[in-house]
Amino acid sequence: MVNHLYKNFLSDEKVYKQNIEFWKSMIFTLLSVEKLTFGEYLTSNKPDGTLYMDGNPIFNFKPDNTERAVRIIQEAPESENIEFSAWINSTGLSEDSKIEELVISLELSNETLLLSIELINAWIVTKLPRPSMEKYIDKLYTIKENLFAFENQLNKL
Repeated sequence: MVNHLYKNFLSDEKVYKQNIEFWKSMIFTLLSVEKLTFGEYLTSNKPDGTLYMDGNPIFNFKPDNTERAVRIIQEAPESENIEFSAWINSTGLSEDSKIEELVISLELSNETLLLSIELINAWIVTKLPRPSMEKYIDKLYTIKENLFAFENQLNKL
């Protein structure tokens, strides 16, 4: 059984902000060990300063002095399955500035958090080249599918 975190984040601004702080804390913990600093590269606020509150992105960051970034899209929990996908995207920050971003889309749970941290570590800390990273994403996805299938079988016993 999947234990979703911040279940009502899309309908409660306080929970939404707590969710953002949760992600910020997780990423800070991962990157501070490596002495990496980072900032947002996408805006999460409307022109009037209020949050978009749509989960896309729930959190985003780009480490300083790199052309790599991470965007986390968080969906409302709707499934008892582990909902998680990831891909690499090229995106322009301006007319003359392009970055490669790891995009992670998920329903936040303990399981998807661990998968996310693993991919972020491989992309930002280990700096896997894009082809290797794409293979790694496929591998983790297959492992996730197999693990969940085994968990479902165990729950039926």
